[in-house]
This record gives sequence, C-alpha cells and structure tokens, in this order.
Amino acid sequence: MQRMISKCKPHAAIITIAVILLLSSCDRIMRAPDVVVRDIDCSEVPTLLDSVAISDQRVRTDASASFREKVETDYENLSTVVSIIESCGLPGLDELTQSQFNAIWMALHHSPETQYMKEYFPLFKEAKSNGDMRPQDYATVRDRMLMRDGKPQIYGTQIRNGKLYNLSDPEYVNQRREEVRLGQIEGYLARFNIEFNIEQKER
Repeated sequence: MQRMISKCKPHAAIITIAVILLLSSCDRIMRAPDVVVRDIDCSEVPTLLDSVAISDQRVRTDASASFREKVETDYENLSTVVSIIESCGLPGLDELTQSQFNAIWMALHHSPETQYMKEYFPLFKEAKSNGDMRPQDYATVRDRMLMRDGKPQIYGTQIRNGKLYNLSDPEYVNQRREEVRLGQIEGYLARFNIEFNIEQKER
C-alpha cells in the first residue's frame, strides 16, 4: 500500500500543477481590460464613432476574430463612448448620422460593464423622447438592462442560451412591440429557430 501511494504522489503533483497553470492561463485571458476615460476633442466625435461602429460589427461578423480580440475591442469602444459622453455629453442627430448615434448605444449594449448603461440610460430615454434614438433601439437597450438585472424583459428582444429570455406578460408582447415599431415576435424568433405559440391579446 505504501508503494502504491508513493507512486500516485507524482501524478497528483502533476495534475495539481496542470490545474494551477490552467487557472492562471484562464485568468490572464478572462481578466477584463480597464475602461480608460480620456479627454475628447468634441469636433472629432463623428469620426471616432465611425470607427466604433466599424470595429463593433467587424468582431461580430469576422469568424477569424478571437474571443480575446472581441473582448478587447468591446472595452476599447466602451472607453471611447464613455469618454465622449463625459467630455461632450450625448450628441444627437443634429451632430451625428443615425449610424454614428447607434454606435454609442451599441458599444454600451455589448459591454459586460453594466454600470455605464445604467448611468447613461436617462440620457437615452431623453434621446428617445426628442427623436434622436429610435424606439426599437430604446426597447432593445431596455430589455438588455432588465435581463442583466435578472428581471423579465418587456419587448422580447433578448435571446439567452438559444431561448427567448423570460418575458413579462407574453400574451401582450406584440402589442408592446408595435408601440416601439418592432415587428411581431413570431417572425423575429423564427430567425433564431425559436417557436412562439402564445396567443396574443390586446388591452
């Protein structure tokens, strides 16, 4: 028995070392970059947001983009957008194209750092009221915030693990979606091969 135990010890040591190395490697990969807030020349905001829009979509459509590259890009875009808002406020469509404005909320929407979306959400609510933010985009941001808080979504825009995330009063969802210019949920979910068979009602 003593010999058997002594033979196992080197193997146990090797396994332990391997686990430690794996965990330390994962830590290096998964450690979030810092959000760097810097001074922004407000005259450069449209150009900066063009770059944010391009890079945001590139890492989501380029199959060769690594997970690490996606994370680093999202944090760089988040740093840019936070810096813009802190230096210049939330610009509107009198200064930006729709694509440039969309880049602002998309960077916040895609970021795992939820505090910035929560902090700036009142600005987006105002932007929706004055016509700078499209109602369907506002609905998407609202649903994402609710999902991140563990609450039911309202408009059915959020998919998690291949399923429709928990939805408040699902029998009225198409009425709510119509109010924010979203199509019926059945067609939206069909794009993800998700069936939705809840009979719809109106209040």
